[in-house]
Amino acid sequence: MFSPFLQPLVTVLAFSAGTAFSQDAVRPLVSRRVTEYLMPVTAQTHEVARVPGTNFLLLSQMSNSQLVKIELDPATEAPVAYQSFPMGESSQSGLHGVWPSAVQPGMMWLSLQSENKLLLVDPGDELSDSPLIIKTIDVPEPGNGPHSVFEIGNRVWAGLKVASEQTEEYYVFSADIDNPSDTILYPCLHSPVFIQEDPATNFIYVTQDAASAIMRIDTTTGETTQLPIPPSVGNNPVGMITASGPLAGLWFVLAGNSTGGTGSFGRIVSTGELRFFQLKKPNLSNNTALLHLADASTPGNPALWLLSTSLLSPNSPDALIHVKFNEAITDIVGEEYISMPTQNAMVHRVLTMEKTVMVSELNTFSIAQLAYEGAVAGAWKPAGTAEEAVIYDEAS
Repeated sequence: MFSPFLQPLVTVLAFSAGTAFSQDAVRPLVSRRVTEYLMPVTAQTHEVARVPGTNFLLLSQMSNSQLVKIELDPATEAPVAYQSFPMGESSQSGLHGVWPSAVQPGMMWLSLQSENKLLLVDPGDELSDSPLIIKTIDVPEPGNGPHSVFEIGNRVWAGLKVASEQTEEYYVFSADIDNPSDTILYPCLHSPVFIQEDPATNFIYVTQDAASAIMRIDTTTGETTQLPIPPSVGNNPVGMITASGPLAGLWFVLAGNSTGGTGSFGRIVSTGELRFFQLKKPNLSNNTALLHLADASTPGNPALWLLSTSLLSPNSPDALIHVKFNEAITDIVGEEYISMPTQNAMVHRVLTMEKTVMVSELNTFSIAQLAYEGAVAGAWKPAGTAEEAVIYDEAS
């Protein structure tokens, strides 16, 4: 029997022996993964859009004017097969824009930049179905080179990215869907890319990349107004979206130039004022060149997906960035960076799905899918957040 003096020591040792090798509860793994899916080999892979109500994506390849129809797994949204179709009179027709029609559900708008045409097509119910052209709208002179295409109300719009052969100017094109002969050409700066409507004012806004300005169109009067991007903020506005919910309104990004980007993006409020934001984290934001964006909001969590690209500068990373805002949408409160597996991919467009996020890669003829398991976007723990970080003086 132990003496009274030794009894407390034995008790402590017994307790320690029982707990020293205790284990944490078994937990499921949490993952965040980006998977790249090769598409047909070509020089330029551009726009991507989902055919509403289906498990198909449409992807444009401009350099050979091919439309790639991609079938998705209905459970995981992962690409499982594709079929490629030539669009236009030749491989030089310049297929670029892809946009779903709300006026004619299930149909998709395409633009043929080199043929000066917009097409409304039925993509078909099966992967092997060739797209059926329902309507063709010709862009009249002096317009030239429809690039991206959008449907706003009962009109279809396109930014004409090629200078006019007649006037050497640039234009924004609009046509009535039911009466394609009702067309309008709005003179603009070099050169129009994205076109969106402000739901609060019904003004149309157009990003003009080379001119580093945004044009506002009053469709009632035909009056246009130029809103220049302050050089101190950045340059080269490209991607623009109309968001709803807490982010309601127009948002745009700045792609920078051959030296890189500034990690800047902006919002157009109903007064027409441009309000700017800039990424704060140092790991990628110094040269982040933002080309495109998508609404990433969930209930109570206003957020955006921003797409950084190496398209204009090798100094800029190819990356997806999840940005969270405060409730008032006046400040950035969280940033999550996801580097794309292949750098110099010149990532081009980002598309949100129900569960995952898709990215088109211009330079590497691929579609990338970002998927989370056991986690959500914006909640991934970045390096340096562990409560007991250990820093080593030298490698071991």
